[in-house]
Amino acid sequence: MSIQNRIFKKFEDFTFFQIYIETKTGNILEDFKDILTADEIKKLDKNKIIRIRNNDNFLTIDNWNKLKDIFFSQRMETYNSSYTDVEKINLELEDLNKIPINKPEYKTLKKRYKKYLLSKLKQPQQTETKQPDEVKKELHNHIFKDKAFEVWQSMFDEFEIDESSRTDVKFMFEEMKKEKLIHHTVNQINFLEWIYSTYSLNIEKTSNHSRTKARRQAFSRAMELYKL
Repeated sequence: MSIQNRIFKKFEDFTFFQIYIETKTGNILEDFKDILTADEIKKLDKNKIIRIRNNDNFLTIDNWNKLKDIFFSQRMETYNSSYTDVEKINLELEDLNKIPINKPEYKTLKKRYKKYLLSKLKQPQQTETKQPDEVKKELHNHIFKDKAFEVWQSMFDEFEIDESSRTDVKFMFEEMKKEKLIHHTVNQINFLEWIYSTYSLNIEKTSNHSRTKARRQAFSRAMELYKL
């Protein structure tokens, strides 16, 4: 890897978690007085709107809740407008998974942003031909019976599932199969393929079915919600 690429990798998380602000050129001319000549400054369109970044535009664990919606909106602008919202989010998840983490704070931000993106995927997508009350919640009934997807999603959120969560996913799959919440025709490979297509998470197959107390309690809480 070249020196330039190594430097880029070193700061990739830092440069990713930023937002921009829009301002008029005239508002920042003071910053360029040592770079531009008086004649060049005179010729500038001082009312032109430009995008800038400064020390107030970095995302941190402290300002995440305040800036997350702005950050998401600006990230979505980077994708071709012909993509659907779901396609943009899936592409964003793929990009996010590739980002190397150099500081612990960005590891937390990465997890928070992934959870935020996955929550967006869960929301019903409105189309131009449907009114909001006509949009049905996706329950993935080719995998789950009735409303059992909600049991899965409850545990998925609680366990903060990512690509390292092989044992959690194995537990969830086996317990839900045991309770007949997943169709008997769905095997583990089918299920992992569905996870990849739905969440863009490539989780490997495992035979380790570990029924820890914490997992059993999470499953019990999810089942209580299911019964309501």
